[in-house]
Amino acid sequence: LSEEVEKVIETELSKLSSLEPASPEFNVCRSYLEWLTTIPWDTLTEDNTDIKKAADILDEDHYGLEDVKDRILEFMAVATLKGSTQGKILCMVGPPGVGKTSIGQSIARALGRKFYRFSVGGLHDVAELRGHRRTYVGAMPGKLIQCIKVSGSCNPVVLIDEIDKIGRDS
Repeated sequence: LSEEVEKVIETELSKLSSLEPASPEFNVCRSYLEWLTTIPWDTLTEDNTDIKKAADILDEDHYGLEDVKDRILEFMAVATLKGSTQGKILCMVGPPGVGKTSIGQSIARALGRKFYRFSVGGLHDVAELRGHRRTYVGAMPGKLIQCIKVSGSCNPVVLIDEIDKIGRDS
Protein backbone atom coordinates (compact mmCIF):
# COMPACT_ATOMS: atom_id res chain seq x y z
CA LEU A 1 0.00 0.00 0.00
CA SER A 2 1.10 3.54 -0.60
CA GLU A 3 2.04 5.74 2.32
CA GLU A 4 -1.02 7.92 1.75
CA VAL A 5 -3.44 4.96 1.82
CA GLU A 6 -1.81 3.54 4.95
CA LYS A 7 -2.16 6.93 6.65
CA VAL A 8 -5.89 7.08 5.83
CA ILE A 9 -6.43 3.52 7.06
CA GLU A 10 -4.57 4.25 10.31
CA THR A 11 -6.65 7.41 10.87
CA GLU A 12 -9.89 5.54 10.26
CA LEU A 13 -8.84 2.66 12.52
CA SER A 14 -8.05 5.03 15.38
CA LYS A 15 -11.39 6.77 14.84
CA LEU A 16 -13.18 3.40 14.79
CA SER A 17 -11.52 2.29 18.03
CA SER A 18 -12.84 5.37 19.83
CA LEU A 19 -16.45 4.96 18.64
CA GLU A 20 -19.23 3.05 20.34
CA PRO A 21 -20.36 0.07 18.23
CA ALA A 22 -23.99 1.20 18.57
CA SER A 23 -23.37 4.63 17.02
CA PRO A 24 -24.28 5.22 13.36
CA GLU A 25 -20.82 6.69 12.74
CA PHE A 26 -19.29 3.31 13.69
CA ASN A 27 -20.96 1.56 10.75
CA VAL A 28 -20.06 4.39 8.37
CA CYS A 29 -16.42 4.18 9.42
CA ARG A 30 -16.37 0.38 9.29
CA SER A 31 -17.93 0.34 5.83
CA TYR A 32 -15.33 2.84 4.58
CA LEU A 33 -12.53 0.69 6.00
CA GLU A 34 -13.98 -2.39 4.31
CA TRP A 35 -13.88 -0.61 0.96
CA LEU A 36 -10.36 0.67 1.57
CA THR A 37 -9.08 -2.81 2.37
CA THR A 38 -10.80 -4.62 -0.50
CA ILE A 39 -9.55 -2.37 -3.30
CA PRO A 40 -6.65 -4.01 -5.18
CA TRP A 41 -4.27 -1.05 -4.66
CA ASP A 42 -1.16 -2.62 -6.16
CA THR A 43 -2.73 -5.07 -8.59
CA LEU A 44 -2.11 -4.15 -12.21
CA THR A 45 -2.51 -6.29 -15.29
CA GLU A 46 0.49 -6.25 -17.57
CA ASP A 47 -0.29 -4.80 -20.98
CA ASN A 48 0.15 -6.88 -24.10
CA THR A 49 2.50 -4.94 -26.39
CA ASP A 50 2.45 -7.47 -29.22
CA ILE A 51 0.56 -5.63 -31.99
CA LYS A 52 0.39 -8.78 -34.17
CA LYS A 53 -1.26 -10.74 -31.36
CA ALA A 54 -3.68 -7.85 -30.75
CA ALA A 55 -4.54 -7.78 -34.49
CA ASP A 56 -5.22 -11.53 -34.39
CA ILE A 57 -7.51 -11.11 -31.38
CA LEU A 58 -9.44 -8.27 -33.05
CA ASP A 59 -9.76 -10.28 -36.30
CA GLU A 60 -10.92 -13.32 -34.35
CA ASP A 61 -13.60 -11.32 -32.52
CA HIS A 62 -14.83 -9.11 -35.38
CA TYR A 63 -15.33 -9.69 -39.07
CA GLY A 64 -14.89 -6.54 -41.13
CA LEU A 65 -14.69 -3.22 -39.29
CA GLU A 66 -11.18 -2.77 -40.71
CA ASP A 67 -11.09 1.00 -40.13
CA VAL A 68 -12.08 0.55 -36.48
CA LYS A 69 -9.54 -2.24 -35.90
CA ASP A 70 -6.80 -0.22 -37.64
CA ARG A 71 -7.49 2.76 -35.38
CA ILE A 72 -7.34 0.55 -32.28
CA LEU A 73 -4.03 -0.95 -33.42
CA GLU A 74 -2.66 2.57 -34.08
CA PHE A 75 -3.72 3.53 -30.57
CA MET A 76 -1.96 0.45 -29.14
CA ALA A 77 1.20 1.08 -31.19
CA VAL A 78 1.49 4.69 -30.02
CA ALA A 79 0.81 3.62 -26.41
CA THR A 80 3.52 0.97 -26.71
CA LEU A 81 6.02 3.52 -28.03
CA LYS A 82 5.12 5.96 -25.25
CA GLY A 83 5.18 3.20 -22.66
CA SER A 84 1.71 3.93 -21.22
CA THR A 85 -1.97 3.60 -22.06
CA GLN A 86 -3.06 5.39 -18.88
CA GLY A 87 -5.93 7.84 -19.21
CA LYS A 88 -6.80 7.18 -22.83
CA ILE A 89 -10.37 7.69 -23.95
CA LEU A 90 -11.89 6.19 -27.08
CA CYS A 91 -15.36 7.39 -28.03
CA MET A 92 -17.44 4.90 -30.02
CA VAL A 93 -20.60 6.13 -31.66
CA GLY A 94 -23.23 4.15 -33.51
CA PRO A 95 -26.73 2.73 -33.40
CA PRO A 96 -27.60 -0.12 -31.03
CA GLY A 97 -26.29 -3.52 -32.03
CA VAL A 98 -23.31 -2.53 -34.18
CA GLY A 99 -20.71 -3.89 -31.74
CA LYS A 100 -19.49 -1.00 -29.61
CA THR A 101 -19.51 -3.06 -26.41
CA SER A 102 -17.91 -6.10 -28.03
CA ILE A 103 -15.19 -3.89 -29.53
CA GLY A 104 -14.52 -2.65 -25.97
CA GLN A 105 -14.28 -6.25 -24.76
CA SER A 106 -11.90 -7.04 -27.62
CA ILE A 107 -9.72 -4.04 -26.77
CA ALA A 108 -9.46 -5.32 -23.19
CA ARG A 109 -8.62 -8.81 -24.44
CA ALA A 110 -6.07 -7.47 -26.91
CA LEU A 111 -4.40 -5.38 -24.19
CA GLY A 112 -4.53 -8.26 -21.71
CA ARG A 113 -6.59 -6.22 -19.25
CA LYS A 114 -9.78 -6.81 -17.29
CA PHE A 115 -13.01 -5.38 -18.74
CA TYR A 116 -15.76 -3.55 -16.88
CA ARG A 117 -18.90 -2.02 -18.37
CA PHE A 118 -21.43 0.18 -16.66
CA SER A 119 -24.40 1.96 -18.10
CA VAL A 120 -25.33 5.53 -17.26
CA GLY A 121 -28.56 5.46 -19.27
CA GLY A 122 -31.37 6.91 -17.17
CA LEU A 123 -28.99 7.93 -14.40
CA HIS A 124 -30.46 10.89 -12.52
CA ASP A 125 -28.50 11.04 -9.29
CA VAL A 126 -24.89 12.08 -9.84
CA ALA A 127 -24.03 10.46 -6.51
CA GLU A 128 -24.44 7.05 -8.15
CA LEU A 129 -21.60 7.95 -10.50
CA ARG A 130 -19.21 9.81 -8.20
CA GLY A 131 -20.24 8.14 -4.93
CA HIS A 132 -22.27 9.11 -1.90
CA ARG A 133 -20.98 11.18 0.97
CA ARG A 134 -19.61 8.98 3.71
CA THR A 135 -21.92 10.62 6.24
CA TYR A 136 -24.88 8.69 4.85
CA VAL A 137 -25.60 5.26 6.23
CA GLY A 138 -25.27 2.79 3.38
CA ALA A 139 -23.16 5.20 1.32
CA MET A 140 -21.58 3.61 -1.72
CA PRO A 141 -18.41 4.68 -3.51
CA GLY A 142 -18.60 5.85 -7.12
CA LYS A 143 -18.89 3.58 -10.13
CA LEU A 144 -15.18 3.78 -10.98
CA ILE A 145 -14.13 2.68 -7.49
CA GLN A 146 -16.68 -0.15 -7.66
CA CYS A 147 -15.24 -1.03 -11.08
CA ILE A 148 -11.72 -1.33 -9.65
CA LYS A 149 -12.94 -3.53 -6.80
CA VAL A 150 -15.07 -5.81 -8.98
CA SER A 151 -12.48 -6.18 -11.74
CA GLY A 152 -9.72 -6.90 -9.23
CA SER A 153 -7.30 -4.61 -11.04
CA CYS A 154 -6.33 -0.94 -10.85
CA ASN A 155 -6.12 -0.63 -14.64
CA PRO A 156 -9.17 -2.23 -16.27
CA VAL A 157 -10.63 -1.15 -19.59
CA VAL A 158 -13.80 0.68 -18.59
CA LEU A 159 -16.73 1.09 -20.96
CA ILE A 160 -19.18 3.80 -19.94
CA ASP A 161 -22.24 2.88 -21.95
CA GLU A 162 -25.30 4.90 -22.98
CA ILE A 163 -23.76 8.30 -22.28
CA ASP A 164 -26.25 9.82 -24.70
CA LYS A 165 -29.09 8.66 -22.40
CA ILE A 166 -27.75 10.11 -19.15
CA GLY A 167 -30.47 11.90 -17.22
CA ARG A 168 -33.19 10.44 -19.45
CA ASP A 169 -35.58 7.62 -18.63
CA SER A 170 -35.21 4.76 -21.08
